[in-house]
Amino acid sequence: MSASTPILRFDGVSKNFADIVAVDNVSIDVAPGEFFALLGPSGCGKTTLMRIAAGFERPDRGRVLIGGVDVTELPPHRRPVNMMFQSYALFPHMSVFDNIAFGLKRDGVARTQIAERVAEMVRLAQLQGLEKRKPDQLSGGQRQRAALARALARRPKLLLLDEPLGALDRKLREETQFELMDIQKKLGTAFVVVTHDQDEAMSMADRIALMRAGRIEQIGAPPQIYERPTSRFAAEFIGEINLFEVRSASYANGRAHIETPEGAIEAACENVDRIGAPAIVAVRPERLRFAADDGGVNRLAAVVHDIAYRGDRRIFRVRLSSGKLARLSASAAEATPAPGAEIVVTFDPDACVLLDA
Repeated sequence: MSASTPILRFDGVSKNFADIVAVDNVSIDVAPGEFFALLGPSGCGKTTLMRIAAGFERPDRGRVLIGGVDVTELPPHRRPVNMMFQSYALFPHMSVFDNIAFGLKRDGVARTQIAERVAEMVRLAQLQGLEKRKPDQLSGGQRQRAALARALARRPKLLLLDEPLGALDRKLREETQFELMDIQKKLGTAFVVVTHDQDEAMSMADRIALMRAGRIEQIGAPPQIYERPTSRFAAEFIGEINLFEVRSASYANGRAHIETPEGAIEAACENVDRIGAPAIVAVRPERLRFAADDGGVNRLAAVVHDIAYRGDRRIFRVRLSSGKLARLSASAAEATPAPGAEIVVTFDPDACVLLDA
């Protein structure tokens, strides 16, 4: 396999269950050593796509290639892939050591090599001293790491993780995200994770495939998807967003001049083809700010409705002249207005993304 060959390729993959389209003509390339996330709401097809990669489901159309080899017809045990399930699926009657060693024993690996490999995985997953414990004697985070060590013990070319952090509380989930990233970087194994949690995908993945109704909505690095969504669905699913309805628009001197119910907006427009079509302007809350003077463009009159405290930041909901509520994110260190204050919010033209309505 050459360095440019994808470790995983979905080539026009489709899958139906009776009259339900679960996956609809999906094509994705995952690079060797990449941390890739399949992200989307429940029922979007992401888990079905992962099961197709693992060999637990067979596509109705299209091909699955691993390391350039067509594995579409191969059963799971003949694919150079391992899968970590959401439930972890640890054997309750086995110790941590035996759980990690299970796949190696089935492969006929010599006993001395098994001991060395298990010790390596124990160190990697930070499970030292827990080798003799049973799964019910472990914390949630320890069970998660034991399942990961077992999945990696056979040194698969590709590891598939189905909602791997879903059973953990928020603080432990955030800590484990960094642990997963560290392990993945140390091993250089390609990880493909299925999740519905956008924060999880944005934190861990090199690239994200955002899915909707069996199709790929957008693929890109986290900053690209967050800052330059290509659809209203992508803008609303990833993070928080303010949307302004376009009533009319024109284009001149590299900018779109847009009329909205909230006032005039200038946008550094990348999507000139949307001028004249039903559209919306999307602006992230952190790109809005309180206007300090009377100059500049994109100035919208508003009244502070309420404030939510988020540690180092404050989230303001402001009511615009149309009655619409918008969100503004500001540092807690800033001097900011109180609820009921009449203010003007502003944002730069390059903060705007023009999308189909």
